Amino acid sequence: MMNSISDAELTILYGSQTGNAEFLAYNLCEQAQQAGIQAEFLTLNDALAAGNLSWQRLLIVTSTHDNGHMPDNADAFWSWLTSLDDRQYAGLPYAVLTIGDSMYDDFCKAGRDFDAAFANLGATPILDMMECDVDFDMTAPPWIKKFLAAVPDTPSWSPGASEHIDTDTAGEFVAEAEEWHSAHVSAIRALSGPASNKSAFHLTLELPISFTYVPGDSLDTRALNNRVLIDEWLRAFPGEETVSLNGETVRLWDALRSHLELRIPHVGLVNTLASRAQASAGVELARRMVESGDRQEIDAWLWGRDVLDIVHEFGLAGSELQPIVDAMRPLQFRSYSIASSPRVHPSTVGLTISSVEYAANGREHFGTGSSHLEALVGSQVSVRRVPARSFRLPDTPDTPVIMIGPGVGVAPFIGFLEDIEAHGSARDTWLFFGDQHRASDWLYESQMKAWLDSGVLTRLNLAFSRDQAEKQYVQHELLTHASEIRDWIARGAHVYVCGDKNHMAHDVEQTLAHILTGDEADVAAGAGAASLEALRTAGRYVKDVY
Repeated sequence: MMNSISDAELTILYGSQTGNAEFLAYNLCEQAQQAGIQAEFLTLNDALAAGNLSWQRLLIVTSTHDNGHMPDNADAFWSWLTSLDDRQYAGLPYAVLTIGDSMYDDFCKAGRDFDAAFANLGATPILDMMECDVDFDMTAPPWIKKFLAAVPDTPSWSPGASEHIDTDTAGEFVAEAEEWHSAHVSAIRALSGPASNKSAFHLTLELPISFTYVPGDSLDTRALNNRVLIDEWLRAFPGEETVSLNGETVRLWDALRSHLELRIPHVGLVNTLASRAQASAGVELARRMVESGDRQEIDAWLWGRDVLDIVHEFGLAGSELQPIVDAMRPLQFRSYSIASSPRVHPSTVGLTISSVEYAANGREHFGTGSSHLEALVGSQVSVRRVPARSFRLPDTPDTPVIMIGPGVGVAPFIGFLEDIEAHGSARDTWLFFGDQHRASDWLYESQMKAWLDSGVLTRLNLAFSRDQAEKQYVQHELLTHASEIRDWIARGAHVYVCGDKNHMAHDVEQTLAHILTGDEADVAAGAGAASLEALRTAGRYVKDVY
């Protein structure tokens, strides 16, 4: 069946994993309609399922997920798109707006892939693709303004007979979207000792029989903002009872509880708040940082601050609240690596969670996800599976694996090792784990020892950073065993890294580059990076970092 062209003057198709690209696409659609452009927006996969595949003008808005893959609500559309013949969309006016985080190797890869695919199919760009970093609130608007101004002057697509899309073949690629499930939080178990500087716990969730997962997958949770934090907001803005969200009037308490991201400020928000604040040393510092675009300086300044910290610092408590709300992003899902195997736990999922609680700027701070989940034992929480496309055990049961996961980054490897034990494979396994103190921070200690005794875990190396005068991290353990690691990789080993992206992942990657070359000069020349890239391309070096 040939589908007719969309009635909308502009179709905005988006792919979003955490909600940021969806938020951007929604706002863009609103702006288009305010500019007199008849616009529609829907996910890429929904467009495929509905057969909405011929458009007058097309805008793709997308993020990138999981080591360079498409977001879950865009993957089926991508598979279909790459099956088309050349020139299928000859002359189609299109543009791509893509967002990402430049700290990741595959920054904006999904957007780049879409741009190249539509160009190969003969589509004509309305504007060059726009790539935005985490500060997309600031960098996207000028491009959006230019794009919307160009739309009325861009002729709508009028495909010839050869460009009509056969929606019958499109149906072959439609996949069921991951659904939200109600999970029962059945148990919580402390993983760290009472003397630990930080608290970690293992959470067990009971799920319906329809829920399936594979070791390496993650779980999105719909967390709610902490009640203590909500009370602080209400005290900072007395007399405010409602706010407007997406054109609807919402009780302020409800907006703060379940709609607005209160814990994670972003650069665009800082810029908006600074523009509304009276001049001060703190405000001027923030303005200078934003203008400089220095990512490291901005991230360092934001570290430990939440949105209310900045409101107080800029003297905006008690000011007009709506403009602040307008600059805030929707409450993000909290995602956790699954720390269990369905071979062992067919009806439950285990999560490894670090409890975030600290004092800063004269206030107590609590992690949104950890504080919400920790209080839910005996209650329900809404969850959704996030399939890992690359972070999987090798298909061949005898391929060795090297797993590097300090702190709660060990979570997916607990699932891997449970699966290996249940499967009975003869796979060689090597785990590098680390934390602050052996006595209080050795997460899953008894399980690791049991796996080591039984042979499920071939080798285990530990690094506890605060147990000696000179700090020792997992990268130091890696370097100590450089020759053996090279031997394992020569035997075909897959290397996995999970945990902190800001420091650990970078240091581990630099160390692996050194190990693969064995020579400082070669590392400086980029030989180690090239070797790692070759492993990554072959699917043998995979990261799950956050």
